[in-house]
Amino acid sequence: MSAEREPSDVGVESALRAVDRPSARPEFRSELRQRFLAAEASARPRRSAPRFLGLLAAAAVLLAAGYFLLRPSASDWRVLEVAPGSVVKADGAVLPVDDAAALARYLRGAAEIEVERGDLVLQAGDLALFDLGEGTRVAFAGFDRDDRATPLALRATSGRLRGRTGPAFPGRTMQVQAGPMQVAVTGTAFAVDYEDIGTCLCCLHGTVQVAAKSAGMAPMPLEAGHMCLVFKDERAPLWGDAPAAHAEPIERLEARAREIWR
Repeated sequence: MSAEREPSDVGVESALRAVDRPSARPEFRSELRQRFLAAEASARPRRSAPRFLGLLAAAAVLLAAGYFLLRPSASDWRVLEVAPGSVVKADGAVLPVDDAAALARYLRGAAEIEVERGDLVLQAGDLALFDLGEGTRVAFAGFDRDDRATPLALRATSGRLRGRTGPAFPGRTMQVQAGPMQVAVTGTAFAVDYEDIGTCLCCLHGTVQVAAKSAGMAPMPLEAGHMCLVFKDERAPLWGDAPAAHAEPIERLEARAREIWR
């Protein structure tokens, strides 16, 4: 049985309950809230400056890479036309020709391109336009770069190749190896045709320098509308007007070039 409480204790408790509890001043509440927020902020982990700077550097690298990958290139390759029934090879492998964009990517990375059958019109960005006829084997070098210091070169070992330089070509040179001939192109439309009797070089406009060490021929200019035929035998090279069979395909390529680069 619990002890009875003294009457004085009961009276004190009743008096305390009757007294109003003091309320905190608005200024005190504001100060207390600010102290709480400051303590919470100081307790949060802070990102180190090196990590933040690293993130900024990574973002800058990504932006730069995106610019160089997405910006238009002067050397982007395009397949403009493939004759029906054409057989096109890259490094000996037959390529599908129904997707022009995919075909251009394969050809750009090939060490050697061959048109076993048919015809192929290829654009190397704004550098040049090429028509590869049936039986043509050709290797391109330097056409996948935009810097003018990189020399352009191609080696045609068979068939019929026509070329026409584009608006991004001025200031550059193109070295062409065709059979016994070494050709320096500085801006023109030209054609290389392998014939049974020898190799023929024709120039539609502009000039090219042609040499044939095996025939004892020093570099000489080939003027517009003319040809140089280097025979397989020991006969001296033949100079003259470009034959119609060689000139007409260049003229068609020239017309196409004018439509592209108006």
